[in-house]
Amino acid sequence: MVFSSLLFIYIFLALLLVAYFIVKNNTYRRIVLIVFSLVFYAWGEPRYVFLMIALVLADYLFGLMVAKNEKKRKKLFLVLAIIVNLGILFFFKYLGFTVGIFNGIFGWKVQTPALTMPIGISFFTFQAMSYVIDVYRGDAKVQKKFSNLLLYVSFFPQLIAGPIVRYKDIEMQLDCRQVSLSDFGDGVFRFSIGLAKKVLIADSCAMVVSSLYGLTDATFVGRWAGAVFFTLQLYFDFSGYSDMAIGLGRMFGFKFNENFNYPLVSSSATDFWRRWHISLGTFFRDYVYIPLGGNRRFQIRNIFIVWFLTGLWHGASWNFILWGVFYGILLFIEKKFLLKAFERMPKITSAVISRIYTIFITVFGFAIFYFDTDLWKNLGYLFGVGVKGFTDLFTNSVLLGNIILFALAVFFAIPVMKKFFDKYVEGGQIPYTVARTAKTLIIIALVAICTVRMVGDTYSPFLYFRF
Repeated sequence: MVFSSLLFIYIFLALLLVAYFIVKNNTYRRIVLIVFSLVFYAWGEPRYVFLMIALVLADYLFGLMVAKNEKKRKKLFLVLAIIVNLGILFFFKYLGFTVGIFNGIFGWKVQTPALTMPIGISFFTFQAMSYVIDVYRGDAKVQKKFSNLLLYVSFFPQLIAGPIVRYKDIEMQLDCRQVSLSDFGDGVFRFSIGLAKKVLIADSCAMVVSSLYGLTDATFVGRWAGAVFFTLQLYFDFSGYSDMAIGLGRMFGFKFNENFNYPLVSSSATDFWRRWHISLGTFFRDYVYIPLGGNRRFQIRNIFIVWFLTGLWHGASWNFILWGVFYGILLFIEKKFLLKAFERMPKITSAVISRIYTIFITVFGFAIFYFDTDLWKNLGYLFGVGVKGFTDLFTNSVLLGNIILFALAVFFAIPVMKKFFDKYVEGGQIPYTVARTAKTLIIIALVAICTVRMVGDTYSPFLYFRF
């Protein structure tokens, strides 16, 4: 089940809202959220919902053991928890890939079981594992109610594609939260913005990418245009999901941290990764980079380890590993001299050059991300190797027919509207009643337009579901 579907909006969410707000007791409300969350996950993964529950139970017990034991035994249970979580992730996501590598190197013919990867396994294993780590560090109190921990991991808005919610950030909200009419309205507004990002922009960009990359005769312009539209598709798809998850959480009293901060206006790779998938970046920073030594010792080694793991986290494929290494190299170069070079330039020159550089590396990086087959041939096309020409009539026709889509995507990828809302709506320069009325009209318009679009559309899952 996906957020951008009629089934979810008009049946699942409607039933959940009725059931949740009919009951007033927090215990019963927690049960309602757990039941609906498990149904949500089981809708697409009926077998693996039991795997997720078993993992939560294991981490619940590990958390209790970590909290009640002395230092040495405490560390033992932490290590066991990490092994269990990463072991499950490895088995379902990386076993076949790893065996394939060894088969290729040594000429073995080892067979692996044919498994479908549980949806969102990279997200919920990281969340469950972070709980035990935070209890070990003393950053969070041990959770004695299994139902609270199950809700933390299984809560449907962030279950499948994030953001990766840290237990310590919402532990108080699991037991005590209030939903005001204003909060609920803000949640619905945020959800409708994310829905429009996905249905109206991301899915439209996806059709352009399919048209351009579906050609047998590759052109230079067509390949770069496809990479640009894929970058826009991925941004609006994933940030749209995060907006919907944050909005849904707000509707039930949860306040999740932001996961995107207009990354396509970044001035460097370093800046980009402070703005893109913020929850994953902070996870690797706090649980890998800093424990390895951070900036204090072996900084370059730590950067490459983190970015190798970041690439690998996205999938068991060489293009994801290459993508991670690519960003590791860029961040190394930036920290060594490039960012200092930008600072020495005149302000306007630095702003222009740094943003052109960042746009190029971002689009090229996501081209690596996109091509999981024939990677080197497709990357060669971007540099004119093997192309059938600079452009052709079909490519020109596709681009001309989608120029308005491109303009709208670029406009909404920069923080123009955010600055307007911050200044006039949130800043109080527009009367409260006028602002609320405007938000209500925007919600009605966006949901209505998206509904019309979804009626005729086929199933379109979010790109990060596969991670």
